[in-house]
Amino acid sequence: MAPKHPRHKPNNQAGVSGDFRSEREMVDVLLAFLTSGASPWCLSGMQTEFEYSNGRTDVIGLLGSNIVLALEAKLTKWREALQQAYRNTCFAHQSLVVLPWEVAERASAYRQEFVRRNVGLCGVRLDGVVMLIEPCGIEPLMPYLTSKAIALMEH
Repeated sequence: MAPKHPRHKPNNQAGVSGDFRSEREMVDVLLAFLTSGASPWCLSGMQTEFEYSNGRTDVIGLLGSNIVLALEAKLTKWREALQQAYRNTCFAHQSLVVLPWEVAERASAYRQEFVRRNVGLCGVRLDGVVMLIEPCGIEPLMPYLTSKAIALMEH
């Protein structure tokens, strides 16, 4: 399946691996990508570990001044990440699952599960991030949490 953003497609350089020793290591690669200018999102703000009453989101980003993006990262448990990303739609306008490349490829076979929940899917490798399923823009059900997330990223 061809990615939606071909310029972000990882190359097949020798030594490039989708294997990460920890979720933190993968999130660090994701954060570097998000701040590199190569990301499909032009974020005006970003925060890690956003906590709210229903859980904790790995990364939130601010698109423009009022669109919240939520990124839920996992190394292997994509179904758990999908449920958490779906839960994040209570405050986020766009929510995505972020997985190591090989896991993301396998999870993309269940595209309908992501689409049904309005959740996107990205695969991460050491050399980049590929969008496999675009997130749908939605109106969050808890705007007060959206405002809380925006305020946190604006400081």
